[in-house]
Amino acid sequence: MAKEIDVRELFFDILDIVKFELKFYRYKESPMFERIVKTRVFQQKLQKLKDFINTYFDIMYKDEDSPINQAALHTQLDNIARLTNYYDDLSDFYTDHTKIMITKEKLQGLIEYSHVEVLFLIFTNILDWEHYKASLLFPTDKAKEKLLKEFLAKLASAEIKDVEDIIDLEQTIENFVQSIEV
Repeated sequence: MAKEIDVRELFFDILDIVKFELKFYRYKESPMFERIVKTRVFQQKLQKLKDFINTYFDIMYKDEDSPINQAALHTQLDNIARLTNYYDDLSDFYTDHTKIMITKEKLQGLIEYSHVEVLFLIFTNILDWEHYKASLLFPTDKAKEKLLKEFLAKLASAEIKDVEDIIDLEQTIENFVQSIEV
């Protein structure tokens, strides 16, 4: 049985990773950037991002009988193959072999050693899947799935441009979560 996912905690984790992403790009041009990357805080945020991605892939791999999980896995592995140049995407030769070529162990290695920007793209694709397709995080709880989709719609809105916008969203998240907690 899958452990129960706390919606509030999930939203704050996602917001934290998105804030990390926005800060990463803001400081990227800074002469201090190399030093920022080596800080413990940066490394902890990076590990949190890797953990989120790994946990999500664990969900995809866990239920091999679920067509939704398998479709998500196939889509995400194709995306990772493209992002990491794991194979030449212009050739359809490997299309059906993605799952064979990128085993769970290879995937974990790719995630562990991928550049942070690649990890942000993988993370974004996971959020896109959760936003537009059937949720893997809440496969049986339609109320939480709907709430997640509403949250991701707010997060993807044009109003979110920098860290301050995320902080504003974070402040309204309590009301947002409480609106469905009875």
